[in-house]
Amino acid sequence: MQRGKSSLFALLVACVVAAAWSGVGLAADITHQNVGTMASNAKTAEDYEALAAYYDGRAKMHQEEANDAKAQYEAIHKPMGKRTGSDAEVIATQETFMKEAVKHYLALAAHSRKLAAMYHKLAKSAGGGQ
Repeated sequence: MQRGKSSLFALLVACVVAAAWSGVGLAADITHQNVGTMASNAKTAEDYEALAAYYDGRAKMHQEEANDAKAQYEAIHKPMGKRTGSDAEVIATQETFMKEAVKHYLALAAHSRKLAAMYHKLAKSAGGGQ
């Protein structure tokens, strides 16, 4: 029984070492801090797909941030008829900020989608089946 556990452990260690040595790895391994290194070292379809998945995730995150910025503004400033004075000024300032934030996040989402598409294309040309 002990012998079986030893060989299973050795197999598990070998798999972990092989995965770590294989290059890029999974999309979960790619972070904002190491994405440049991962992209520089990418060679296989799996490497490119991991990068594409990372940027697909970033695009989704930025889209959610845009939606959140708009929803937060709308939750705070529900339509209540015409407002005047400092209240109107505050609302206008916050609306401007919300619109700029939404525009910013949507631009980031579009950029991330373009990068994801590029990496999907690279994966396909590297032998990936998608």
